[in-house]
Amino acid sequence: MVWGKGQAWAAAAIASMLTVGCTQTSRVDDALTTSSLTQSKKAVAIMRVGSASAACVNVAVLLGVREGAGFRRHQGITVMNVRSLTEPAVAEVELDAGEYHVLAYRCQTRAKLHTVSDTDGGQLYRTSYASFRLEPGEVVNLGYLHVGVWRHGRNAISRPLEVDIDVTDWPLVELERFKAKRPHIYAQMKTRLMAVAARQQGPPTSQDCARLKALKAEGKVQRLPDECAAPAAARRGAGTVAK
Repeated sequence: MVWGKGQAWAAAAIASMLTVGCTQTSRVDDALTTSSLTQSKKAVAIMRVGSASAACVNVAVLLGVREGAGFRRHQGITVMNVRSLTEPAVAEVELDAGEYHVLAYRCQTRAKLHTVSDTDGGQLYRTSYASFRLEPGEVVNLGYLHVGVWRHGRNAISRPLEVDIDVTDWPLVELERFKAKRPHIYAQMKTRLMAVAARQQGPPTSQDCARLKALKAEGKVQRLPDECAAPAAARRGAGTVAK
């Protein structure tokens, strides 16, 4: 799991999408209709993207598709000035009908880029954080993607990450703001929230630690996780950026 500078989540062109002034928030053609989308066998996905930290200026999400046992990058979407008080923090994208997965999240602060992703070291991603399916002619509000990231453990060199992903309906005020800014798209939109992937195994429980200590005494494991050697530190809030 990566949250840091220098991890390639797509080609250089996608990485540059978050450069201030380089692009705008992802939008579809306002003339699109459910009829035209049905004819082209395409659909529109709409996602409210949250800020993982108060320091995030621009954010992006990488969408992917299944490939074998993993997932392959397909398309990135961006929200510029994610904390704007006037513009909806909502990305729109036209896609072929089919199944898609959230493979990565990127936050640009004023100093650097941070990425949450889980690659195999090559071109594939191991983890899908959320998924959705689109049918021809649909304009679908996928919900509000919340991303929380924090470090755990006491290894100062390579502390593992914990990532919280949640998807909710938009707050009423944001629905009204989007309606005012994008009335044609809003009128055709229906809501079907993304499915959040089952959480991966978290830090060891007290039962896990007891079992691991017994196995260590038997010589079956050599080292105990930090969480088993000392009381677990209080978890940071979901809005905290890993340092």
